[in-house]
Amino acid sequence: MVIPGPSNPKRLIDVYLEPLIEELLQLWHVGVRTYDRATDYEFIMQAALMWTVNELPAYGMASGWSIIGVMGCPVCMDDTRAFHIQRGRKAC
Repeated sequence: MVIPGPSNPKRLIDVYLEPLIEELLQLWHVGVRTYDRATDYEFIMQAALMWTVNELPAYGMASGWSIIGVMGCPVCMDDTRAFHIQRGRKAC
């Protein structure tokens, strides 16, 4: 999905993801009537989102995890071994 506009949506990303989430929930719980032309058969198709591919800033926005600071790794979370530079304010 491409979000229109020159600026980053930041916390408003939910507005763009809400229709997708609603559709995925319908596909998972209810399913959608689907026609298979090869077998001339109609069935209820269910689906799930297994993974997404994106860069770290987009991953942070989509997951709701802050990717900056001491706990900047969304995979390691609390086990992140980070520290602040002695004469600076940046986390490493």
